[in-house]
Amino acid sequence: MAENIDSKIPISWLHTQGYCEYQIQLEYVQKIKSKPTKAMQLGKKIHEKLEEDHKEKADLKLSTEGALSKVKEEKVTLICRELPIEGTNIYGIIDEVQLNPDQIRIIDDKPGQIAYISMKKQVWGYCLAFQEKFNPDQAIIACLRNRDTQEVIWEKNFSTEDNELVQKAIDRIMGILNQTKEAIPTGNPNKCQKCRFQTQCTRKTLV
Repeated sequence: MAENIDSKIPISWLHTQGYCEYQIQLEYVQKIKSKPTKAMQLGKKIHEKLEEDHKEKADLKLSTEGALSKVKEEKVTLICRELPIEGTNIYGIIDEVQLNPDQIRIIDDKPGQIAYISMKKQVWGYCLAFQEKFNPDQAIIACLRNRDTQEVIWEKNFSTEDNELVQKAIDRIMGILNQTKEAIPTGNPNKCQKCRFQTQCTRKTLV
């Protein structure tokens, strides 16, 4: 396995794998460095602002277990942001979790209005980790929300099929890291033109 890679992988890599898994090969196997893009830097600033705004409004300090109990006992809704989560093989930080008596909404903030499969894989990864960590009674709903307008652009009950898709993606990523599976480049020139590894990648597709 590539150096410094733990047995658990970041949930954000599910998005990378869905976008172009060859990026994982370049960054974590071949150890190629690249600078953050302007879009990545902007995204970080916006997420930090959303977290600051939430902290200003928050009036409760509870553990996740305590919040789950309070929601069920008092029939209230609680919202938390930037929740660290760890599952069997994955870990990450969820942008927002809305705890309701009958459902749990796992929300990932993304730019734009289109819910790409790579984005869905990432939010399904958060759902899986939350399910494995807390085993809640409520249904878990995966949501993608426009980072700039705060409008939910896609949502779906987290299902067995979604779980299986995430497990297959995790297996592929682990295989790429330990070099038992060959990373497949996207083949999409639109993605390659925006890629931060464009100048180093020998497998890119350009028009």
